[in-house]
Amino acid sequence: ETCITFLSISQPDKNNAGIKWENYKEAFDIFLPMAQKPTKWGKPTPINSLPCEGINSNSKVLRVTSKVSPIINETDQAVGGVLIDRNKNLVHYEVYMNQPMFDYVVENEFYNAAVQAGSNINFPVNSMELKASWRILDPAVDDTSRYYTSKAIIYIPNDATVNADDCIPQSVKERMEVCSEKLVGLVGLHIVYKTPSNPHFTWMTFEQVDNVESTTVNGKTIPASLRNESTKIAYCPDNSRQCNCPEQETSQITRQIPIPEWVSDVNKTVRDSLASANSVWTNYQLIGIQWAQDDSRTGNPILTNLGNTSMETFNQTASSCIGCHAFARSSNPTIYSDFSWVMGRAQIRPIQLPEANGKSLLTYVMRENPYSKWGTWPNDQWNTYNKATPGENPHGDMIRIYVNANALIYYDSISRIGQLPDQPELPVGSIIVKENYRTKPGQVPKPSDLVELTIMYKAVNDQKDEWFWMKARPYGPIDVAGFKIGGCSSCHENWKGNGDGMLSFNFGKRPVVTNVPYKKSDESYSIKEIKKLKEFIAQKD
Repeated sequence: ETCITFLSISQPDKNNAGIKWENYKEAFDIFLPMAQKPTKWGKPTPINSLPCEGINSNSKVLRVTSKVSPIINETDQAVGGVLIDRNKNLVHYEVYMNQPMFDYVVENEFYNAAVQAGSNINFPVNSMELKASWRILDPAVDDTSRYYTSKAIIYIPNDATVNADDCIPQSVKERMEVCSEKLVGLVGLHIVYKTPSNPHFTWMTFEQVDNVESTTVNGKTIPASLRNESTKIAYCPDNSRQCNCPEQETSQITRQIPIPEWVSDVNKTVRDSLASANSVWTNYQLIGIQWAQDDSRTGNPILTNLGNTSMETFNQTASSCIGCHAFARSSNPTIYSDFSWVMGRAQIRPIQLPEANGKSLLTYVMRENPYSKWGTWPNDQWNTYNKATPGENPHGDMIRIYVNANALIYYDSISRIGQLPDQPELPVGSIIVKENYRTKPGQVPKPSDLVELTIMYKAVNDQKDEWFWMKARPYGPIDVAGFKIGGCSSCHENWKGNGDGMLSFNFGKRPVVTNVPYKKSDESYSIKEIKKLKEFIAQKD
């Protein structure tokens, strides 16, 4: 049945070019920049068109990237490291979903990381995910008839931005082009299929037969495609990662886990049945299958190890498809993603900052970007995240304060530098929400005790950075809102030693408590960048 599945989805597509699975949705067409909704099944994705001058093609796109590129690296393997074939070209990868899996992602908006992060993922029966590996073929030296081939646009931004950590040798970089259309041959294929009897999916992997072993056909030697004895370096062990042996110009790959005898028998039976049809698929072989035998997360499969020499190249002796994917996470690292690592590619849809008016600001903090999910100024001495702190007139007997990401990024930056500017000023886009409770000190505030919200919003007014002030009930009405609110600005902006209307709450030096723990941001700014931060965010807004 495994080989039947492989052959069935590898039939020519009646309505499109290529074979059936090549017309499934590729990951780059699903997880789009800014969490845009993918185009419908069977429709192209214009946003993913590449600026390749002189190339007007409907070919598949195989992408390569670097640290500074926004494109996800499709040359790195599951456990890291690039694979270089015998012709000194990188091997490339792509990931596909079939329609049931794709429809599930779209219907649930799981292409949006923010939506996905708060949801449990449970793909429907008949969901299928595939990962394919391709090598660039040179008809002058490669027997292209032994491969399933396709035309592909190889996209590499430029050789100066190739990830340095991949230790790609100069001789390989010299062969790279920003955009080029090449003939590529399939060298590996993972198929992951969810069936009623296998809710943990069935895992199967295939390879082109010449990957790691040379053979003789009609008196002609067909060399292994993922090793090249003529470039072997004596002190570099086989299956070395490139960074462990940067001198090697080609990878030297061997199969470390033998193909089980029962799998070889299946391959022979299928190959014999295809011989009369002169099918290219006689040059492909099943490497193994895994399926869960119990209800444990990793399923206790019959084959403990299962790896593909073109995909788990450097981790063959410890590779297990189900063992690895069992712990795949969604965009929320605390939630499993139903065995699919690709779900972590979901991107964030940027939330536009609100206009400086009461209605827009209240809608923003209550619905568009709920303040209850924000963090607060850090203070290890006082922040216990489960009780409010005493307030002062006119803010009620108890308060909680919430701070948005723009303000916390700034705080993290100056904290890491270890130097507070003379008059620190939060950047445009900073929002601080204060919950005002009538609860007496020592009591736990209830939602019904929430009297009002007081909000500070750093915005641009008449080309100047100013605080916009607001007092409102959580769902209205708005009591007061504006840039010049005497009762607010007369107190805040006259506080000495501050310069930014923050009173003594400036960067967490006063005990401020919320039920949301403070989390450091992943971004940071230098002293020079901090000076430009307000203009940067203002332009962004």
